[in-house]
Parts: sequence; C-alpha cells; structure tokens
Amino acid sequence: MHDFKSRLISELADQTKSFFKVEMLLDAALESLKVKESESLLFGKLTVLHYRMFGGEGSGIYRAAAAVELMILGLDIIDDLQDEDHNGMPWHRLSKDIALNLAIGFLTLSQEVLLHCDFPLERVHQSAVYLNRQVLTAINGQTLDLLNEVQDEEDYLRMVGQKSAALLVCACMIGVIMATGQADERVAEYAREVGIAAQIKNDYRDLLDWGNKNDFLRRKKTLPLLFLLSAADGEEERWIKDYFAGRLELEDVLHRAGEFEALIERTGTTLYTSVRMRSHYYQFLDIIESMEVDMKWRDLMIEAAK
Repeated sequence: MHDFKSRLISELADQTKSFFKVEMLLDAALESLKVKESESLLFGKLTVLHYRMFGGEGSGIYRAAAAVELMILGLDIIDDLQDEDHNGMPWHRLSKDIALNLAIGFLTLSQEVLLHCDFPLERVHQSAVYLNRQVLTAINGQTLDLLNEVQDEEDYLRMVGQKSAALLVCACMIGVIMATGQADERVAEYAREVGIAAQIKNDYRDLLDWGNKNDFLRRKKTLPLLFLLSAADGEEERWIKDYFAGRLELEDVLHRAGEFEALIERTGTTLYTSVRMRSHYYQFLDIIESMEVDMKWRDLMIEAAK
C-alpha cells in the first residue's frame, strides 16, 4: 500500500472533474480535495486494507475507496455547517446554500462512483446498500448529537455507535464485501469498538481545547463532560454546573481555563476517559487477534486504530 495515497487522490480528482460541471462548484470541490490530500485518508485506507486482508487483488478497490472518502467528505461538510466548526475550511468561504450543494454533490458522487466499480454486480449492489444504510445510521446519530439530549453513558455510546463508529464500520465493510461478496460481523464489531474509542479520545481532546470547539463552553454533552459534571460536587466547583445549566454566561467563565484544566485532573476525568477509551480499544484487539487473517494486514489494522 505504499502508493495508496497518490492513487486514491488521483481517483478522487478524476471523478470530481467528471461530474462537477459548474466552474465555481468544481473549483470548490477541488479545493476541498486538497484538504483530503493533507489528511491521512483513513477511511479509504481502511477500505483498501480490508479488501487485501480478505484476499482481494487488483487495483479496482481504489475506486471503491474513493467512493468512501467522497461520502465522508460530504458528511464532514454538513457536520461543519451544522456545528459552525473548522472555519478555515474552503467550504466556509462559500455561501451556506452553495456549500450545502457541494456536500450533497459529494454524497451523490459517492454513490455514482461506487455503482461503477469494476466488481461483480452483486458485490457492487451489496456495497451500495451497505453504504446507504450506514449513512442513514450516521444521520440518525448526528441528529442525536445535535439534539444534545445525552443523559448518561448508555445514551452516549448509542449515539456514537450510530454516528462516527457507523462510518468506520462502513469503510471497513466495503472492502470486505468487494473481496468476499458478504459482510463479516466480526469486522463490524471491532470497527465499532475502534470508532467508539476514537470518539472518546476526540471528546477528551476537545474538552481541553479552551477555544471555539470546547465542549464545556458549548454546553455539549459528551462522555468526559458527563463524568466531570457528576464528579464536580464541591462548593468551589459549583460554577461548572451553574454554567452548564445556563445560570452563568460565557463571559463569567472564560477566564477560568487554568482552573478548569486542573479540575479535569482532580476529579479523575482524565483517568476515567483513558480507562473507557482503552476498554473499547482492547475489545477491538481481542476480536481481531482471534481472527484467522494474515498477520501483515492484522498488524496494519492495529496500527491504523492507534
């Protein structure tokens, strides 16, 4: 997979140029692909990796991997528009209506590219059905996230399982289906565990970022923050709950970044988050190490999951 990135970027650019005809839209799409080029292309990589892991040969899988990355890009744009996140991205330089068209275009192009992969029609159809269902699952999860009604760990895991973890499962499973003609529930299980672990890690990182993305400042319920709220029960920590309940305004807490970070350590939030994240990662390891797959590809998957 040494030439994976260049081959995938080439496939993404070729497909984008073929189907985006309005000059402004095409320019915005190509600028968006440059963002992809600067990233790890993890989802496409997982598609190719699982295709090889399950015995697939040939270069046709790169088109399927491009379809997966186009799907992720479309959903990322929608997610950023909803959360008003990552303001430096090229789609934020567009009006919201054009940016939404760009996102819809990428999602639709994802299906178009997948349906024209050079694989047996039955495998292509099964992959397209799987991708559609996982996107719908992720949309339900994103809606739960936007509603911000998570009350406990069970709610959080249900939401994450439907959102980010569902997309990771999709990326892995498209590779499996193209290689074998059928889904593998063990792959779905371990990919779900990796997705949950990654989301917990991201949520903890966002809690420490005392800026626009800080989940506490945005009053966004995540697993680390739910634990912090339950653990911050002292009088000197009351401001945490007061702000989250809306009894304090943003300007009342912005100067307390150092105090907040110390509180994360003192309440055991860091330890709790690390334990929860590692428990899901170890479940992934247990599953994949029990499978009879080539050690080379298994080790690459373990490396990608770190």
